[in-house]
Amino acid sequence: MKDVDQAETNNIITRLKTVRGHIAGVERMIAEEKPCEDILLQLVAVRSAVQKVSVIVAQHYANSCVVEALDKGENRQEVLNKAIETLMKLNQ
Repeated sequence: MKDVDQAETNNIITRLKTVRGHIAGVERMIAEEKPCEDILLQLVAVRSAVQKVSVIVAQHYANSCVVEALDKGENRQEVLNKAIETLMKLNQ
């Protein structure tokens, strides 16, 4: 991701480290044969953390990457269709 300020980059990296920690927690819980309910709750935390990072990156994509493509003179409809297709994948 280009044109992201250092504070935002640090925010994204911190959130990804949180995701990594949640994943490590799930691995430990499975190895330790923790109850399924506890593991599922930890997986919800993983999904939530990944979703938060996805929203940040999607905002950057919409505010920067799409605008940049339009400013370069790329076909407006093609740029918008690609943006919609890409952002819709977040909900799959």
